[in-house]
Amino acid sequence: MEKATQLSVAMQNIPGQLERLCRILAQAGVNIRAISVSDATDLSTIRLLVSDPSAAQEALREAGLPPLARDVLAVELDDKPGALGEVASRLGRSGINIQYVYGSGDSSRGKAILIFGVDDVDRARQSPT
Repeated sequence: MEKATQLSVAMQNIPGQLERLCRILAQAGVNIRAISVSDATDLSTIRLLVSDPSAAQEALREAGLPPLARDVLAVELDDKPGALGEVASRLGRSGINIQYVYGSGDSSRGKAILIFGVDDVDRARQSPT
């Protein structure tokens, strides 16, 4: 389990906003490594893991989209049934609350990368197996 910096951006829930965000980051030379978009009627919350959080924060602020930074867990798992349940069990036994999770898989390597928003990242990283 690795600690990573997640950026969250609130944007209007209208056509073209995701493209705008991607363009801003691309022009800053920042690669998106993981993304989650959640809508709440008028606004969407976009959570990102990026290649250069500092450059992304600066570019987004300059574009009028000040991001919130938060530490999260980035976990690489075997892409197999039960792998997520094992991590959830480990965190639960340690009293860590999982607030949200998102991620993707790489079937060519048989791995999945999941991003966990938890209530205590440092304690979660030290939780026993």
